[in-house]
Amino acid sequence: MGWFSRKKKTDNGVAERVDGRELLYVVRRYIDDDGNPKEDGLGHGGRIDTANGHVIITCGDKEVFVNGDITAVTCSELMSLGGAIFTGHNEVIGKEDTVVAYYQSRFRQ
Repeated sequence: MGWFSRKKKTDNGVAERVDGRELLYVVRRYIDDDGNPKEDGLGHGGRIDTANGHVIITCGDKEVFVNGDITAVTCSELMSLGGAIFTGHNEVIGKEDTVVAYYQSRFRQ
């Protein structure tokens, strides 16, 4: 594959690569009623689990993002490689959601 290939990369590769990462904290991104971007903290600690074709992000003792189909979730890493953005239907809140999970460490342990 060349540098300028038009072949689209699959999002599953990123989601599978971040499987098992320990988290520092997780935030929810959304647009408020006035059209301004907002972030709300969901908690500290936790882990990303993308095994067996699903996505589960836990924070503390609770699940904050759950989707049973990994192919229905868009996952991309932050430019700093310090975290990942997950967008898709969240079964916890019952609607489309975007969460940012910040890693405990940038490097795999």
